Amino acid sequence: MAEKIGFSSVIASSGFRYLWFNQILVQLALNALNFTLIIWVFKLIDNNLSVSALMLAIYLPAVIFGIFAGVFVDIFDRRKIILLIDFLIAISFIFFIFIKGSFILVLVLTFIINTLTQFFMPSESSAIPLLVSKKQLFLANSLFSLTLYGTFMLGFTLAGPILNHFGINTMFILGSLSLLVAFFMARKLPSIKATTNSKKLISFKVLLNLTIKESRETLEFVRGKLEVSSAILLMAGVQALIGAMAVVVPAYMERILLIHATDSSYIVVLPLGVGMVIGALVLGKWFHKFSRRGVVVPAIVGAGTVLLLLGVMPIIAHLLQAADLPTYITKPRYFFKAPSLSTLFAILAFLAGICAVSIIVPCQTVLQEHTTFKNRGKIFSVLVVAMTACSAITAVLAGVLSDIFGILPLLISLGILVIGIGYLVMRPQNFLKEHWLPSSMKEFLGLGHWNKADVS
Repeated sequence: MAEKIGFSSVIASSGFRYLWFNQILVQLALNALNFTLIIWVFKLIDNNLSVSALMLAIYLPAVIFGIFAGVFVDIFDRRKIILLIDFLIAISFIFFIFIKGSFILVLVLTFIINTLTQFFMPSESSAIPLLVSKKQLFLANSLFSLTLYGTFMLGFTLAGPILNHFGINTMFILGSLSLLVAFFMARKLPSIKATTNSKKLISFKVLLNLTIKESRETLEFVRGKLEVSSAILLMAGVQALIGAMAVVVPAYMERILLIHATDSSYIVVLPLGVGMVIGALVLGKWFHKFSRRGVVVPAIVGAGTVLLLLGVMPIIAHLLQAADLPTYITKPRYFFKAPSLSTLFAILAFLAGICAVSIIVPCQTVLQEHTTFKNRGKIFSVLVVAMTACSAITAVLAGVLSDIFGILPLLISLGILVIGIGYLVMRPQNFLKEHWLPSSMKEFLGLGHWNKADVS
């Protein structure tokens, strides 16, 4: 009788189990730290540009070291890399207690920690095939993906209440303890060395040249595949909006909703995560037979609508509560008890989660369908770099523009821009002439023979 493959059989593998527990503890600590630092830096400097600088310290290491780290971990023992990084990040958490009052030192230490994580993440993900059988690989990757998103939501959700009730030093101490436990678990891992003969590649110069060569080949492949490049651009766009929102949310909470920024744990992150989970389940059950474009384009318009409403809601609330409303509106029936802005914000965060996952899942599927086993890892490395670079750019722009023009005008402008992009892709014949586009682009947009009746 064939052995039944299930989650329990995957976790029964001691090597994978310790690797998985290590991932949970490290990701929980890192996500809680990111939330803590976003709130702390906003409170420390009291402007959005300071949060932009923090987001750069978080994102830039992936842009600078992302692809290089992927090549590096293929050469050395992943167990040793994981152990070293667990220990170094645990010590770094404690350093935050002593330097938290210095904005510059917080940025430097944040950059160092996120540089270390660039080597940690590929070390773990590339170790999975070496710790489980081929039949268990899909389930093992599913567990890692589930915990990656789950720890993001849990880390951000728990960080707010801990900050409110116990203070920031407690957060740093708990994070350090979590990483030390992860370190001792990682000691139980077996040696996880590359199977290829890689001793000739130890030279840094050779590593760098190999990284450049692999990057050029990957970019050439992406440029020649419209579906692949479009999926990467869309996912990078989602990440860019997330980067912009991470910058403005603390100020939005405190200056517009008039509540503590730490409350974004359950007003923003929790409903956003629930929306993504429910959206993924609904997509998998009822929308998997739809065309990718038929799911993604409405989600783009929906995301733009959410941004627009975030900008417009406070203005409408202010008008409805203004003392100079027309005097002829006096009868009680014209008024109703409207939900609070924070409640509406939570609802919109939930809808944003559904929109985000409705873009991400089809795009990930497109990438998997149009890449091969040989180049899939490199394509996803390019994806990570593109997403992170877009996040870094929009984080800076969001900080500068929101400080100059205000948060609400920025959100309204972003909403109109995203809705416009969605409508352009949905109905390109309303904006473009037939001879402007090559046939491959028209086919990709679902335009057939440029006949309006053919557009679904």
